[in-house]
Amino acid sequence: MKFSFDSVAHLYKHVYYNMPQSLKTFLGTLYGSIPIEKRYGTLYSHYLEVYKQFEEGDKQFQEDYLYNKTLETILFAEQNIQFYQQSFAKHGVSASDFKSLDDLQKFPTMAKEDIKKHIEEMYTQSREKAVAYFSGGSSSSPTKFYHPIYTSRAKHKAYSVFTLEKGGYNLRDRSILLKGREVVDVEKDVYWDYEPVDNFLNVTSSYVSSEKFPFIYKQALKFKPKFLFGYLSVILNFVSSSKAYNLDPLAIKGIILTSETVHAQDIEILKAFFGDISIFIDYGHTERVVGAYKLDFGDYHFMNAYGIPRVVNQEIIGTSLDNFVMPFINYKTSDEVDGDISYFDNSDIAKSVHNIKGRSQDYLVADDYRLISTSTLYVGHNLSTEVVSNIQYQQSEPGKVKVLVEKNRCDIDKNEILAGLNKLVKKGISFDVEIVDFIATSNRGKKIVCKQNLDIESIKHKIVKSDLALN
Repeated sequence: MKFSFDSVAHLYKHVYYNMPQSLKTFLGTLYGSIPIEKRYGTLYSHYLEVYKQFEEGDKQFQEDYLYNKTLETILFAEQNIQFYQQSFAKHGVSASDFKSLDDLQKFPTMAKEDIKKHIEEMYTQSREKAVAYFSGGSSSSPTKFYHPIYTSRAKHKAYSVFTLEKGGYNLRDRSILLKGREVVDVEKDVYWDYEPVDNFLNVTSSYVSSEKFPFIYKQALKFKPKFLFGYLSVILNFVSSSKAYNLDPLAIKGIILTSETVHAQDIEILKAFFGDISIFIDYGHTERVVGAYKLDFGDYHFMNAYGIPRVVNQEIIGTSLDNFVMPFINYKTSDEVDGDISYFDNSDIAKSVHNIKGRSQDYLVADDYRLISTSTLYVGHNLSTEVVSNIQYQQSEPGKVKVLVEKNRCDIDKNEILAGLNKLVKKGISFDVEIVDFIATSNRGKKIVCKQNLDIESIKHKIVKSDLALN
C-alpha cells in the first residue's frame, strides 16, 4: 500500500489544532497549497475516476461493478474475518451463494450491538494497518470500529470532492464551518479560529444563539464566505440570530448540510432568508458504509460505487466496499427512508430515495407500544426558530415523554407547545414540557433530538411477531 502525506498528518491533527493560530496558519496554508492528489496519494485519483466512470456508465456496467465489488467484500470477510466466518456458517451461507445482486439478502445482517460485542473478531491488519474511529451519534457509549489507514480517507475525500461539486462547491472555497470543534477565548471575545488547510472559518456552534453573536457575525462578514457548512440546527440558529439583531443575510453561494435530518420546511426557511442559493444535503456516517446527497428539494442520490445501500422495511442496510480491515456486510444503519425509491433491477439495492428521515431510534413509544417518529412531531410546537432554538425528547417509560424546549431570547408559552404536540399525538403519550436555557449537544456540537432509553429494535421485533401471529 502506497504512502500518503494525509494518512500520517491525520494522526497528529490534535497537535496541529493546539498550535498558536499564527503557526497553524503558516503550516496549514503551506500544507493546503500542496495539490490534493499529492496529499492523498494515488488512491485519491483512483477513486475520483471510479466515481466518474460509474456515474457515467450504462446499466450493465453499473450492475457488473456492484456485483464484482460486493463479491470481493464477501470473499474477503469469509477468508479473513472470524465474526463473518461464524455468522455465515450459522446462517448456512457462503460466498459461493452470491450469484446475483439479489443474493445479498441471503446473508445475515449486523448492527452496532454486534460491533460492541465482537469488535476483536471483526477486523484484521493482514492487508492494511487499521486505525480506530468512534461513532457516538446520540448514544452515551461511542462505538469503536476500524478503517484502513490509507484507503479510507483517500476514498472518502474523493467522494466528498466529487459530490460537493454538484452543489457548486470547489475545493478550498471560503466557508464558515458550523459544526465540530469548539474554539473559544471568552476573555478576548473570540469564538472562532481559521483553518487554512480547507480554508474554513471554524465558528463555535454553542455561541451562535448567544449574546455574543454580533461578534461572530462581524467576523463572518469580514471573512466573505461562499458557503456555510455544518449542522442544520446551528445554521438555523445563525439565521434566527441574524434576524434578532437585524443583520443582513451573508452574501453566500450555497449551504452544505450534514449529519442531521432536513425537512422541506427547513430548506424553505433557508432560501427565504438567503435568497436563491444552492442547498446541498449530505448523507453519510462515520462508518463510511454508504453515502448519498441531494440538492434542494430533489431526491437523495446514492453513490453506489462508494457503498451498497439496500432498503429493507424502509431501513437503509449497507455493505461497504474496499474496506479490507473491517468490512461491513448488511449493516443495519437504523436510518429510515420514505417516499419513492428507485432500485437496481431484480434487487433491493437503492439508486435513490425521496427522503432519509434519520435514525429509527428517534421514535417515541406510546402506552400501547405504538412507535411514533419524532419527525412527525417536527411542527408540533407551532413555533418558529426565532422563538425555539432546539427541542429534545427524552423517554424511559412507554407513554411518558419529557420534552425539553430551548428558548431563543423570547418567552415561550409551554401550554402552546403542549397543545401542538397533543394535537399530533391524540392519545397514548403524556408529554411533560420543560423550558430550558440550553440543551446539551454531542461532543461535536450535533443536536440530539431524542434520548430514547427504551429498546426500539426489540419493540419493533415484538410488533412484527404480533402482526405475523394475527395473520
